[in-house]
Amino acid sequence: MTGSSDRTIGGELDMIIRTAISRSRRSLSLAEEMNAAGFHTSAFVWAVRSIEIFVKEVMLLPYFFEQTGGDFGASFKKAQKGLGASSWGRAMKIVNEQYGPLDPMVTDDGNEVWTEWKAKVVRRRGDFVHGVADAKQAEAELVITWAEMMMTQLTLRLIVAKRHPLHDLFVAALISSQAQKGIQESETR
Repeated sequence: MTGSSDRTIGGELDMIIRTAISRSRRSLSLAEEMNAAGFHTSAFVWAVRSIEIFVKEVMLLPYFFEQTGGDFGASFKKAQKGLGASSWGRAMKIVNEQYGPLDPMVTDDGNEVWTEWKAKVVRRRGDFVHGVADAKQAEAELVITWAEMMMTQLTLRLIVAKRHPLHDLFVAALISSQAQKGIQESETR
């Protein structure tokens, strides 16, 4: 273990966050593939799952990883418990307390995104999982689009939240990229 506060590119938190983003993106890609293949209910469920992975592993896991002194197993369990059985409010409370309040996310009609997500999406997913209903193609497409937008918006909010590791990693990558660009420009002169 290199240390729980290693927020450098290639460090433990970088690898944890990259893996988590990859897992959430793969889940969303799977949802898109399922929807295209006509499995709309499964697509809906996997799109919701992509946001669960993002919240647990990108947003919560880095905090618990640092809190536990780099104990991945313990931090993963705490992140799982932080979201619990779709406790989106509790998860966002932890994120806001630890990293500062994220900029609010609202729908086009001005409603708070997490309230809408819980009321319209998570509840509907429960109907599908328990066999009460089946998703339509348009319904799955909408949730896939929302999940993509939420991941993008949450990523941007974490980057500007200076206390989340994603901020440090993004800044380091940006500086590295700018330095590389400067080297390339000086070599072409």
